[in-house]
Amino acid sequence: MQFYQVDVFSQTVLGGNGLTVVLAEGFLDENLMLKIAQEFKQFETVFVFPQENNIFPLRIFTVQEELPFAGHPILGTAGLLHRVLYPGKREINLSIKLGNRIICVTSREEGSFHSVVMNQGKPQFLGLVDRNRYASICASISCSEKDLYPGYPLEVVSTGLPYLLVPIRGVLPNLHIANPDFESLLSGFGAKFAYVFDPESMECRSWDNSGIFEDSATGSAAGPLVAYLVSHGYKERGKPIMIKQGRFVYRPSILTGWMESGKPGNIFIKGEVALFASGTLVVPQ
Repeated sequence: MQFYQVDVFSQTVLGGNGLTVVLAEGFLDENLMLKIAQEFKQFETVFVFPQENNIFPLRIFTVQEELPFAGHPILGTAGLLHRVLYPGKREINLSIKLGNRIICVTSREEGSFHSVVMNQGKPQFLGLVDRNRYASICASISCSEKDLYPGYPLEVVSTGLPYLLVPIRGVLPNLHIANPDFESLLSGFGAKFAYVFDPESMECRSWDNSGIFEDSATGSAAGPLVAYLVSHGYKERGKPIMIKQGRFVYRPSILTGWMESGKPGNIFIKGEVALFASGTLVVPQ
């Protein structure tokens, strides 16, 4: 099986968020895919299966589990498929299947990299957090209630993966996961992960729930953040929002997102994709 490593949300290699894309030639056992992902040790590894009716089925794995949705793996896969399968075409539209969901993606060749836009669909607003729970959330990420950004609520929003959005002010460099049961805390709010952001700088941080790995660019969280900012009137529909992430893991990334001006209010996320490496997997089928 061929595999490729790309960097997403970066126009050049060794920036943004790394991703491994494996071009599967047929059926792969779920346990084998997890072991391959653990071997690569990327934040996510994608397995692309032979297309069906011009639709590319994907499965996305972290080193711990399969994910029902993720942003940078979809963008990275689309840019890689454009490069490998459609060389010479300036722009293509792809349909990607993730579970029962079809995701529409547009990729444009820009010389040494590809610029990719994905339609994350209509956001789901899953609930505001009661203020009496703010203290436990803040303690879990090593800050206090006074560090929360004034007037901005804590809310769970999803465009495929539910995130607890936590607005803070001035303490972004000091944060880390300090609660060994953080995943349980989040699940109580209906969230899978947390996304912490500073509304003034539009810089964000996100970790796995153990706090061991910090993500350098989180496309599946950028969509919910865009939806949150527009729904509360902090940003305008139809206008690009620039999101910064990855500074603290020395992989600075820029994510661009917007909510469409008209109905139904779909969320779009844009990122660049640069090819870093390619090779062949020698594993039992």
